[in-house]
Amino acid sequence: MIGYVIGDNDMITGFRLVGVEGTEVSTDEEAIQALHKTLARSDIGVIIISESFANGSLMREDVDKLRQERITPLIVQIPGSKGNVNKTQLSDTVSKILGIKI
Repeated sequence: MIGYVIGDNDMITGFRLVGVEGTEVSTDEEAIQALHKTLARSDIGVIIISESFANGSLMREDVDKLRQERITPLIVQIPGSKGNVNKTQLSDTVSKILGIKI
């Protein structure tokens, strides 16, 4: 299984330099389309999404739902080239996924 990145040009270029493929997106709609296209691939084990797109309302709903319904692929959000957009505590993310307060 391999990793796949969804983000802006700088982020995609950085990951390509270390051998990880990805899709460059510039809008939330493009990011959602890229996510669904990537989910259709059976060889993807980790999807890395730029925070600036992962925190969009539609993408956030999709990612939260996928984390609840599927074991794989692992979906990770990281700060993109524009820096940390929204600092979320790990415990908040786990609480959303599990549906319990920790």
